[in-house]
Amino acid sequence: MNYRGVLDKVSAPGRHWTGTLVARYGRRNVAVGAGLALIPVALLIQLAVGHVGETGRIPSVRVKRGPVTIKITESGELRARDQVTISAVNDKQILWLCPEGKFVHEGDTLVVLETAKYAISSSEAHSSMLVATAEMEKAQNNLEAQKSKEEAARQRYESLPELAKKGFVMGSEVEQAKLAWLELKATTKSYEASVRAASANVDRASKAEAQETRKLREGVMLAPRSGLVVYATTGTAEEAKKIAVGMVPFQGMDLMYLPDVSSMLVDTQIGEVDLAKVRVEAPASVQLDAYPGVTFKGEVMSVASLARRKLSRATGKLSGAKVFDVVVRVLANDPRLKPGLTATVDIIVHQYDNALMIPLEAVFYDENEHPIVYLRKRGRVQAKAVDFTESNDRVAVVKNLDPNDEVLLGRPTAL
Repeated sequence: MNYRGVLDKVSAPGRHWTGTLVARYGRRNVAVGAGLALIPVALLIQLAVGHVGETGRIPSVRVKRGPVTIKITESGELRARDQVTISAVNDKQILWLCPEGKFVHEGDTLVVLETAKYAISSSEAHSSMLVATAEMEKAQNNLEAQKSKEEAARQRYESLPELAKKGFVMGSEVEQAKLAWLELKATTKSYEASVRAASANVDRASKAEAQETRKLREGVMLAPRSGLVVYATTGTAEEAKKIAVGMVPFQGMDLMYLPDVSSMLVDTQIGEVDLAKVRVEAPASVQLDAYPGVTFKGEVMSVASLARRKLSRATGKLSGAKVFDVVVRVLANDPRLKPGLTATVDIIVHQYDNALMIPLEAVFYDENEHPIVYLRKRGRVQAKAVDFTESNDRVAVVKNLDPNDEVLLGRPTAL
């Protein structure tokens, strides 16, 4: 029986007295004031009988041995260990997006951007390329014709000296033939320069066309590899929104990701009081909110060395609590493991095969914050300091109790 409140002034026939009685939950210490001597004997007897009766009614359990798992349970979010980022190649409006969550293969269309401008400029560049190519072909034809004339003049000049020796032609004809050949040779060099100029024009037109064609083709962004389509978000953490058709991204902005779902991770966090308990490669289990009852094995991959302030999910603002980021690797390849799913992670801190244990309801604390239990032996109840090392959400592992010791599940109001 618990008493809460203050007895300030009690009147009885023939006497006047003052006393204080305080009963507190938690440690439930009972403090009786200096006026206790003035409390009527009948009232003391009534309180005492009530305490004894209550102690007898408090349920109890016996200390047991058995396997105990100590774990830290936190929520987190799935993400892929490896992924390809698809970024905007220009600042043109998004006309079409591959549906989020769809599995695509290499070469599939992911994003279509507005390309009307590049379609026009690409067509113009192609026309310029055709003109430059035609001019080069014309220059090459002129050069070939010129070379033919030069060759004929050379052959005629080289044949005349012999004929002049035999008296068939005059010396002046030989000189004229030589001059004609040299003139044609000089003209040939001019035609060769024209061909080189025309070829340079073709190169410039070709590069311009390639650039405009690339811009046109970049308007249709293809998947560089197979993966699951995940849209990127833009904006602050409090006002984040996913990309959508109609948006105009800036060049280099992330549009979507293609994660490798064959290797998944869970990003979670632990409080600073649990930091010393968690180690890399510690076993873990992962459950998904989307698939209740399904558990995947995992292990701790990394633990942050620096703390950060915890972000409140309710307000979206930073709180005063400090947390450490933890990454858990999922030891499974399952199609149900998809980026962005909410997960519950159990990090196994310690596994006892045969430990002494008692329910948490049997552990109390004295005025010095030391853990105690209430043992019931031969009908009597006594408080005993208990030494326990770890606990989970159900039981505490103890050291200085004996198997089958009977402990109360409630604090008696009087011993």
